[in-house]
Amino acid sequence: MDIFNTPISRKGTYCTQWDFCEDRFGVHDIIPFSISDMDLPIPQAITKALQKRLEHPVLGYSRWQHSEYLNAICHWYGQKYDTVIDANWITYSPSVMYSIAKALELLTVPEDSVLTFTPAY
Repeated sequence: MDIFNTPISRKGTYCTQWDFCEDRFGVHDIIPFSISDMDLPIPQAITKALQKRLEHPVLGYSRWQHSEYLNAICHWYGQKYDTVIDANWITYSPSVMYSIAKALELLTVPEDSVLTFTPAY
């Protein structure tokens, strides 16, 4: 794919990966491999969808749990993985770490052993 051959510098954009190495690692001249932030252009379909949304003059809080959104997720799983997903299975998570903590809370009991691998998020 062409996007992997198009380097994009994110330095000077308040990018955690590149602009804040020194406060995270104590040195400024390193290549950070610490976070899952990618220096690739946004796919055109996403750019077009964002541009279309920005044509509306108001940006406010939106609800995520409406049928159009949930059905899009169900459709994607069906197309990508030939799997049927019930919209009622879909729930909100504010972060990856919250989801991991919630999964541990729901699937383990005190004194259970839990194995994690490094590097870890």
